[in-house]
Amino acid sequence: MEKLNFKTYTLDKSFEIKGYFSDICEELESDKAISGILSYKHDQIVLELFGSLGSLEDGLLGLVNAPEIIYGYSSDGKLLILNCYGYVFGTDHYPGFSLSKFHIKNFKIYDVYYDQLQQKIPDIINFLSDDPVIYYDFSFENIEQWVDKAIFRAGEINGELTIATNVTNYQPTKVYITNRELYLEDHAIASANDDYLNLSSKYYLRLSNQNNELEFSPCHETACQILKYIEVVSESPISFTEISFLSKYKNVDDGKRLPLIRGKYFFQHSREGKNWSKLEHKEITLNALHERFERILGHWFSKSEKLDFIINQYTKSLHSVPYIEDNLLSTIRNLEVYARSFHEKKIRKYERENKILKKSNKESFLKSKLKFLFENSDSGFESLILESFNNSSHFIDSIVQTRNYYTHGDKKTKYPRLMTDYNDLYKANMILQKLLHYYLFKELEMEYSFNKY
Repeated sequence: MEKLNFKTYTLDKSFEIKGYFSDICEELESDKAISGILSYKHDQIVLELFGSLGSLEDGLLGLVNAPEIIYGYSSDGKLLILNCYGYVFGTDHYPGFSLSKFHIKNFKIYDVYYDQLQQKIPDIINFLSDDPVIYYDFSFENIEQWVDKAIFRAGEINGELTIATNVTNYQPTKVYITNRELYLEDHAIASANDDYLNLSSKYYLRLSNQNNELEFSPCHETACQILKYIEVVSESPISFTEISFLSKYKNVDDGKRLPLIRGKYFFQHSREGKNWSKLEHKEITLNALHERFERILGHWFSKSEKLDFIINQYTKSLHSVPYIEDNLLSTIRNLEVYARSFHEKKIRKYERENKILKKSNKESFLKSKLKFLFENSDSGFESLILESFNNSSHFIDSIVQTRNYYTHGDKKTKYPRLMTDYNDLYKANMILQKLLHYYLFKELEMEYSFNKY
């Protein structure tokens, strides 16, 4: 594994941290702490201890219980707080010592300015147990393309090409998320090596409030929701690359802040992302939305309860490779939930006006929902259906019957318009996903580019 330090630990890298660990924070500064190695990979976090904590074996389950929290002190003086799954998943015995292994849910690592704090480790841990945050920073895959604000500019002096930084003229977008009482603002950092042959940039988003009094969990949940928003509008999976935060500081000369406790957060997650091309998502970048972004985020969070199921199902499918039948069923289900959550009364009125007869079971509602959604959408959908399926009414019948067959099984002969060809299933799913995106964009007051999406 690559040798890293606090500054270079990120969620997209693998690394190891050596140190001393205990389930009792008062023991970290004593010889009772146990040496061990914390190994981080994005899909697995494991703590190996050269000894055993005061854990008890569960006689009923045959497992060795583990504490919910383990504290650590790394070899370079960083403080660690690890959340465990509650059991030891492996033990080995060697001459002179035993080896215990723990699966870790997530952990925080803290860079502490001990000289300025002048507090003992147990007191610092007790302070951190409330998860205090002054601000919360996060970055993710393709953030540079999504922000879309250059911090380097090319020029020419005496006929020679020059590259200059544009950080001083950087125009951040600062928005207020009303129902979270949080500000969100983008930041950028430019750096170069000693000979200026290698230039690099770093973009991140910051969550804060006016009082500088936050808690980690609400900030992290908000960041996850923002990431899901970007996944939905870009139709691509995105993962965090770094999460850092400031827990304590003190004011020094000229009103500057001296960080006393800085932290980083690590957790298990999937990484299925792909690199965006430069102009691939130009219409939905922060730079393109700019002043409209606050209103869009306002809709996203105010409607989050109604959209929660749809968003979770959609983003989950982005991070996996489901069978086309499962993907189609998920898309149909998302459209059903959307229609019920946002247009239930209109659909009932539509059914009465068009004298649509329904059977008593709920499944028959799907046809009228799809008809309503297509008839009230962009005319381009009609053309798209006719290109692949010739008849829009037959297409909707096929969707309903295909959904019913894959949901309930039974004989195929009961479903004369059942889709069995994989190309048809793929095309149908593509059309329905476009329809879902069309309505999600409308809910967010975003312009839907039919040709692009």
